[in-house]
Amino acid sequence: MKRCLLFSFFALFLLVNSEVKAQNSPTVNSASYDYATDDIKVFPNPTIDYFQITNTPAIKKVVIYNMFGKEVKTFNNTSSSTYDVTDIKFGMYIVKMLDDKNKIVKSVKLQKSSVGA
Repeated sequence: MKRCLLFSFFALFLLVNSEVKAQNSPTVNSASYDYATDDIKVFPNPTIDYFQITNTPAIKKVVIYNMFGKEVKTFNNTSSSTYDVTDIKFGMYIVKMLDDKNKIVKSVKLQKSSVGA
């Protein structure tokens, strides 16, 4: 019984660990795009009213989540897009950038500041 539990735990650990490594892959291969995710930048960060993303050819959708994992806003990405966040409360958010198959290209933390901060 103990061996079975140990094996199950180890198998689950390997599965979760492999999924995390796949999401944090340093390169993106979406359609004909192949570049390092380090080239993708979110700025200004912290922000007050908007943000932009650089180097976005593979990114089709941008989704903002609060720290509880609830989806707050969704945007369709176009080159030179500016993302308006004036209507969300100040705090920390997760911005996930998705490709045309809804796979995560990159995730970053975004700090939404109040006007005086």
